Order: sequence, then C-alpha cells, then structure tokens
Amino acid sequence: MDHKILIIDDLEIMRTMLSGIAGEFGEVVTAATGKEGLIAALEHKPTLILLDVNLPDIDGFRVCEALKKDYRTQDTPVVLITGMEKDEDAESKGLTIGASDYILKPIKEPVVRARINTQLTLVERSRALEKANAELTRQAMTDSLTNCFNRRYFMNAADMELSRMKRHGYPVVVAMIDIDHFKRINDTYGHEVGDEVLAVVAQCCDETVRYEDTLGRLGGEEFAVLLPVADSDGAYGVLERLRQTVEGLAFPNAPDLTVTVSIGIAELEGSDMAIDGALKRADDAMYKAKKAGRNRVEIA
Repeated sequence: MDHKILIIDDLEIMRTMLSGIAGEFGEVVTAATGKEGLIAALEHKPTLILLDVNLPDIDGFRVCEALKKDYRTQDTPVVLITGMEKDEDAESKGLTIGASDYILKPIKEPVVRARINTQLTLVERSRALEKANAELTRQAMTDSLTNCFNRRYFMNAADMELSRMKRHGYPVVVAMIDIDHFKRINDTYGHEVGDEVLAVVAQCCDETVRYEDTLGRLGGEEFAVLLPVADSDGAYGVLERLRQTVEGLAFPNAPDLTVTVSIGIAELEGSDMAIDGALKRADDAMYKAKKAGRNRVEIA
C-alpha cells in the first residue's frame, strides 16, 4: 500500500529529522504552520499526520480538532508531538480530541519509527476490513453469475419503491423478462453457453434500462426490472428497445445462436400492499407474450 505522511512542524530541523524516518514508509509532505498543514491535509490526503503541538499560528490541539471535525480528514490518524516534559493533561487532551498517539521530544528514532509503523499497520488493517465487508455486502446483494441484484435484494428494493410511490403518488412499473427456449439452449449448446447467455443478456438489460431502474435476477432465466416514475406506456418503449437489442446479441461460444426474450409489464396499483401482486400481473403478461409467439412485450 502506498502511504503519504504529512509532517506539520515549525522547526526545519524537526521536519528534516521526521522526514528522514517517515520517508522509510512512503512519500513525505511537510508544512511549517497549522494553516499550511490544514491546507496540505486536504490537498494531499495523507495516510498519517505527525503534528507538533507548538505551532506559531494555530496550536496543534486546534489543528487536530479541525481535522477531526472535517469529514474529509476525520479518519486520518494524527500523532501529536510535544516538548520534553511530559504533560499528562496535554496528553489526555490530545487523545480526547481524537489524536491516535503521542510522541515526546526529544524524539527517539526507534520510538518514532515504531509508532509510525503501528499507525500505518492499523490503517492497512482497517482498509482491508472495509474492503472485505464491502465485498460481503456485494455478495449478499448480487447474483454471482450475472452481477444483477439477487431476488432478495430486488424484492426489498421494490417494496421500498412501492412505499415511496404511495407517499408521493408517482407511477411505478415492474417488468418480468424471460429468456425464450432457455432449456433448449442448455440442451443444445451445453450449460457453459447457457451461463454465457444469462450473463450477456443481463449485461444487455443493465445497459439498456435507465440509470434509476433496478434490475434483478429472480432465478433461472427470469429477470425483473423496477421502473420508478414510469407508466406502462413509457416503460413499453424502454423494454421494446431491450427486446430488440437482445435479439441482435452475439455469443462468441455459439456464433449461430440467436436469443430472444418475452417481457411482461405491469403498473403498480394503489391497492398493492407489496410488490408480489404487480409481479404476478407482470408474470401473467409475460406468459401471454410467450403464448402469442414469444419475442414480444405485453402489458398487463
């Protein structure tokens, strides 16, 4: 991980000494006053800040407080540096306002090196944990094959949209999308091509629907789209364009394969207490499209 360490100290000799140690861990940026330090913190977004308590314009405590109150810098660890005599009140104040650690002057290189290493290690662990949690959240929300939202997330999102619709009185449409003759595709070309078809169709759906629409894979070859602030006629134009685009898709592992979809549309009604009723109407419309010859869009 690339680190950037900001040193805020008014004495050039201290900036030089600290830079020599901090340079072992990454890029070093320095500032000679509190004001310069605050500007540098926003401009350079350091991983760690070494902050002298005694500065000519703004004391280090106030600088630390300002850093911790700003959402852009509040998570950046700050190590305060103070004079030779240990002042327990000062140390307590620094830790209370958000400093992560404290270093006493005269500085000792092994101590400074160890404390910098400790703070950077904590930052790395925190970032790794955030990344892992984000991935777990993504996995809980999405279908691993198509990267669409999974059924559970889609249903929850749809119910929340229904609640907003009732509050504000705007229309919402839900559509069911089913890949035609999908079993035949699996039987003829194999499941590897079947998976490719699902992934490519899902990507096509995602690229065709509007930014504000929600796409989910409900299971098998069935997808659903939630289209807020759209009535049936408006949604029809979006989904008819999607149908035409799917018909023209190419599949590298099956060059002769043409895939089509049948789509059913249903507008949510004021009497709908949950998304299930509208989904059932959209599903019925989708089966109507299949009975009418497939590769078409039907409105419930």
